[in-house]
Amino acid sequence: MTLRHIVSWKLSGETLAERDAQAAEIRAALEPLTELVPSVRALSVHRNELFDGDNFDVTLIADFDDAEGLSAYATHPDHLAAGAIIASHAAGRVATDFTR
Repeated sequence: MTLRHIVSWKLSGETLAERDAQAAEIRAALEPLTELVPSVRALSVHRNELFDGDNFDVTLIADFDDAEGLSAYATHPDHLAAGAIIASHAAGRVATDFTR
């Protein structure tokens, strides 16, 4: 089984261009974690394409072997650094974790 971790953020940028730039910075911070954090099995970052303003702006989908792998990711220094970047842009967050 795989533990899937999905997080979406509402960004603080006032314009679409600002939110696009924030999303690009978040993607650039998160995507390298695939290679930097051993417990990550797969990771992708997606920018919302429809209903700007209504939907959340950017979504992370990450897979781990188990909850321990997610915990190792959550406390990894490179993830914490990415989290600081995200926190500087995020106006809201929602997450879900499930096995598949």
